[in-house]
Amino acid sequence: MHNNLKYLILGFAFLWNMNSLFAWTSSNEGVCYTMDTLVQLSPDISYNTNDEMYEVDCDIVILENDTLKILPGETVKFFSYAIPYTVKRGIKIYGCLIAEGEPDNRIHLGDPEATFIPGSGDRWNGIEFYNTSTDGESILKYCTLRAGTHLDEFKETAIFCENSSPIIDHCTIKYMGTGVEEYGCSAVGIKGLSYPLISYCTFEKIMRGIAVWCNVYGFVQDTLNYPSPLIYGCNIMSNVQSFSGGPCDYDIVILYGGFLDNCFLGFWSTYADTTLGNPIDSIGDGICSTKSTNVIQQKYFMVDGVVNPRGDTLLTGINTDETNILPTTTKFLTLKENYPNPFTNHTTIAFEIKKEKSTLNLVVIDSKGNLVKTLLSNQTFSKGKHEVKWFGDNDAGQKVPEGIYFYKLVSGNELLVKKAIVVK
Repeated sequence: MHNNLKYLILGFAFLWNMNSLFAWTSSNEGVCYTMDTLVQLSPDISYNTNDEMYEVDCDIVILENDTLKILPGETVKFFSYAIPYTVKRGIKIYGCLIAEGEPDNRIHLGDPEATFIPGSGDRWNGIEFYNTSTDGESILKYCTLRAGTHLDEFKETAIFCENSSPIIDHCTIKYMGTGVEEYGCSAVGIKGLSYPLISYCTFEKIMRGIAVWCNVYGFVQDTLNYPSPLIYGCNIMSNVQSFSGGPCDYDIVILYGGFLDNCFLGFWSTYADTTLGNPIDSIGDGICSTKSTNVIQQKYFMVDGVVNPRGDTLLTGINTDETNILPTTTKFLTLKENYPNPFTNHTTIAFEIKKEKSTLNLVVIDSKGNLVKTLLSNQTFSKGKHEVKWFGDNDAGQKVPEGIYFYKLVSGNELLVKKAIVVK
């Protein structure tokens, strides 16, 4: 009996140690971790000095009170699943993730050698956000994500958001694929009360998948309560190959939500679909009256709006010399963070003009892209700093519900977007 108990204890110890090899979990004590920190804390995370990259052989789990910060220029490679344990390797965020690269010093997540060529690199589980970043404190900026996908057939995503609203800006997501043809993968999967800002991103080389899928885990077509992110200035490339594996003009590219503004919408192999017009979600059910003159009209299915479709690509993740629009500035215009934010009664929106005169429009839209309030309409301002107050009301003078709103400042071809949060 004594020996049996001894072996039982040793068995539990073995299982515990085996589990520790496949998941590292933060302390939940308000700690900000870097990848260098994790190398010291986990035997499954190391730095490869020859290839100048971090190599991760476990899940990284960041709990509610903690932050993971990935620094500009860092490469983080996750190894593929181990047999027979089907280990999931990726990043799970319940707290905060700050991965802010720079235009000439991007962050690389996933195996930098991964392509569609068999054996050309490891696949990984991507990044998952759960019940966090409701005010956008988590941010992925100037990041390239390669070959991220999930074991769950309804959640094969590079970035997954459940009740979470991170900022995803100037990122490139590429070399995704799925073996589950019935469902396919999605570069960004969104579920629940999630309103991420997806700006100046490039979606390319995605096989049997789509760019953005709202309400992951379901195909029900009632989108009244579905998440609807603002998708601004993105490149949906023609090599996003849809659920069925054909070119993206044969199947869905944006599914069940999303307000698309100033996006290049890939069509066939050489040109874009610019025929969608300016549809309006008139009753708030997520269904627009958009009509494309192209034969196939399912590419953007039950989205909340498609405005200003582009005939040419933006620079975004393809050319990192693009002027950084978000979060604050263009060459002639600067948009400050509104204060206070979040707010209950009113907030102040400040901006600065860097040329002698500018004619400005300033509007507030909701997370579905609907116009809420016109604060400035073709008003001319001189060079210098200016302020406008918003009292949390709509154009009818009614107080708006609490939630996430976006304010857009436009001057000619320059447009700036920031996020405001209304609380009660």
